[in-house]
Amino acid sequence: MQYIKTLVLGLFILISANLLAQNQNDSMYEPSEMIEDFKYLHTHLQLNHPGFYKYTNKETWDSIYAVTLNALQKPLQDIKYRLVLRHYLTYVKCGHTQIIPSAKSIKHFEKRKHKSVPFKVVIANNKILVSENLSNDSTLEKGTEITAINQKTASQIITDIYHIQNADAGLPSMKNFYGASQFATYFNALYGEDSVFKISCVKLNGDTQTLVVKEKPKAKSKKIALKIKPTKTLFNQPFAEFRICEGDSQTAILKIKGFQIDNAAKLYARAFEKLENEETKHLIIDLRGNGGGNIMDAAELISYLSKDTFSYDFVRGKQGLTYKKHATQKLIYYFSRAMLDLFGNRTEVNEQYNYHFYYGKKSLKKEKHFNGAIFCLVDNGSFSAASFVAAYLKHKCGAIVIGQETAGTESGCYAVNTPFLELPNTKNFIRIPHYQFKHILPITYSARGVLPQIETPINSQTINSENDEEMDLIWKLIFENK
Repeated sequence: MQYIKTLVLGLFILISANLLAQNQNDSMYEPSEMIEDFKYLHTHLQLNHPGFYKYTNKETWDSIYAVTLNALQKPLQDIKYRLVLRHYLTYVKCGHTQIIPSAKSIKHFEKRKHKSVPFKVVIANNKILVSENLSNDSTLEKGTEITAINQKTASQIITDIYHIQNADAGLPSMKNFYGASQFATYFNALYGEDSVFKISCVKLNGDTQTLVVKEKPKAKSKKIALKIKPTKTLFNQPFAEFRICEGDSQTAILKIKGFQIDNAAKLYARAFEKLENEETKHLIIDLRGNGGGNIMDAAELISYLSKDTFSYDFVRGKQGLTYKKHATQKLIYYFSRAMLDLFGNRTEVNEQYNYHFYYGKKSLKKEKHFNGAIFCLVDNGSFSAASFVAAYLKHKCGAIVIGQETAGTESGCYAVNTPFLELPNTKNFIRIPHYQFKHILPITYSARGVLPQIETPINSQTINSENDEEMDLIWKLIFENK
């Protein structure tokens, strides 16, 4: 159930990123249809989203509602309308609440060629740093700081991206990661597509430089030798990799790219059995760039590692789905809600339904429980179920967390069951979470992500380095304590 929803989310976020850049041939909307859609959205978002007033009070909502209505008083191109709604949705401060383009927008996008920003970036410390050069100029190095693009300062570009990028609690960590991963399409949407980019930058040696770059010419197609794809195994699959380190059987690495793991329960069982047989003393769990997934699979992992019992809650309003006429994925919504009602230990509290999941001593995997040292790698892309795992590893498993603040808040998020609202006139979709996912941990709420005990920097030097700085640090800690 959650697996299917996660795949749909991944697909739609990818489409959303690639559909921001539109041109003059795209749909134009009249004020009346945009305003009708917006009012419908505002009504049902506040009725259904459990965190609507969590971070933004009614006075602020009334103000942003008026500002948004004012922005819709003239005809707007499809993309411009979505940018208005994107800004409005940032006030929910929920990374799972997203706008998805209409089928008509997708067709427009697929019919034409697109120009693209010829480099990839990292956003950190209010700086834009080149992470990959795709341009015709080989002098543009990884780690180069870009201070301006086509006369737009880096500070202004970051501010404009923050303006339209939703994030849990408005966390800069999430805005940085997803703003950077979708940088090319955000830049085109905000400032228009172009084929030439004049960039002002600071090189690694500190020298300033101005470059005019464009996409690297595509090489003429050549016959490519067929490559044999590696065989997918339980320990080597798209979303998870597990291995005992060569030359050091006392250390193992479990890299989880997303909690959409094939046969997750079997993978964990076999992996922890292997750890026991090899008498492994150190386990590295790599959650960098992990956008989340199946929360049950995430909790199953924690059951092998927690030093104590643990629990978590789901909470939803009693009113249910108020936009049935314009909802998609209704079957998944009602099926998953029925499963929670049956198996979620439901209680009624303050006009809400609370679902409690408790992992007592009988639920912990005693026979294969790992009692060695745990290291957890996270970054600004560790979101949703990944931030859940990082929080529990830190507070329930005694893990040392290394990296950067996670994209998801340490206390929980809004997700679980997320049917789409189809706007009646423009046919865009809004993904609306219906449940609050609460981490039950001995922490003080701070509206922050999971903070590593050991924070590693992101700067020009670390981006340019070929080394894995976080992994090198872990190896140093392991050898110092042997």
